[in-house]
Amino acid sequence: MVKRPQLLALLLIFSMVNGVISSMSNFILFSVIDVIKESFSADDTMNVLGMEIKMSLFLNTDKKFFLYQGILYAVSFLGALLMWKYRRAGFHYYTVSQILLLIVATLYLPGMPFPFVDLMLTGIFVYVYAKNLYLMH
Repeated sequence: MVKRPQLLALLLIFSMVNGVISSMSNFILFSVIDVIKESFSADDTMNVLGMEIKMSLFLNTDKKFFLYQGILYAVSFLGALLMWKYRRAGFHYYTVSQILLLIVATLYLPGMPFPFVDLMLTGIFVYVYAKNLYLMH
């Protein structure tokens, strides 16, 4: 078997860690968002270190957004894991889930600007993974 390039290994580890942490946090948010919304029903501001943070965008987000994000991040993790195991299908799982994450965020959070930084990071990761497809079967 061909030795895995260090950059590929590093990015796959980042992708897997991000997939696990993001899917877990979104699944947890999905399960407790109603309690959080109820807690902030009287006042949608939160005081953190003396700064007031408006929670209205977060509190007005449809609960399904967190479920969809959790599922897509889990698929992203699966894609990175499969690429780690030199499986080409992992590239496709990863790429499709990352594109859908950008679309879901744009659809469910219309008050937010388009995620250009996320798009650029996704593009870089997909590009590096695509350049290493020759290693995968």
